Amino acid sequence: MPASPNPWFSLLRGASAARIRLYCFPYAGAGHTVYQHWRTQLPAEIELALIKLPGRGERFGEHPATSLDALVSMLAQAIEHAEQGPEHFAFFGHSMGALLAFETARTLQKRGLSPSTLLVSARTAPSVHGWRERLSDLPDAAFLEHIRSMNGLPEELCDNPEWLALFLPIIRADFALCENYSYRPEQALTCPISVLAGRDDANVPLALLDAWAIETQAGSQTQLFEGGHFYLFEREAELLNLIQHQLGPQRRSWHAAV
Repeated sequence: MPASPNPWFSLLRGASAARIRLYCFPYAGAGHTVYQHWRTQLPAEIELALIKLPGRGERFGEHPATSLDALVSMLAQAIEHAEQGPEHFAFFGHSMGALLAFETARTLQKRGLSPSTLLVSARTAPSVHGWRERLSDLPDAAFLEHIRSMNGLPEELCDNPEWLALFLPIIRADFALCENYSYRPEQALTCPISVLAGRDDANVPLALLDAWAIETQAGSQTQLFEGGHFYLFEREAELLNLIQHQLGPQRRSWHAAV
């Protein structure tokens, strides 16, 4: 399972020739390794390409991105010029990663490329904005309290001042990246969108998921899981089963949102 020389993603191949490549976009503050263990839990026909963002992991010494448009442009270029792989590719993104995956898909479509499927997880529809306060502007104590409430970090890390000094600015920068995002209506995607969310996610009101349907010509469907914002850890087996089904040979376009 060698890593790609491309600095923007780590390529994990299965034991045999892959049929589809799944690009996995991380959530705020996370590195590409958060998805690394998926390699052993998905079939070999699904090749994994784990997105590596600046400011974390192997790219810790780089400054985090400050412009979502610029970041998306670089991601799209990296994917467009990626080494030869399977004929088809798909995107999965969680929270911030869902927004990055969506905008990268739109950019690639304008260049004549399109994922076969876009899976967006724990993210309100991009056209919906202004429904909550800016969290990236909160004082450190209040910002950390919100991070704690999302249950995405172990308590021992939240209570570690040295860790917070290193990583809280990265998480804050990622929040700002999303909160500074400005949605622009464009041609709808030609691939279907699968919208995934936790039933109890206070950060993603379920009513604000419906507008994802306007972003695709191929239909969308919504799948809810038990759990909150990080249901993908709590219900990982269910999520990976769904991903495997969505990317399987039986995949199809959905002609109506459900």
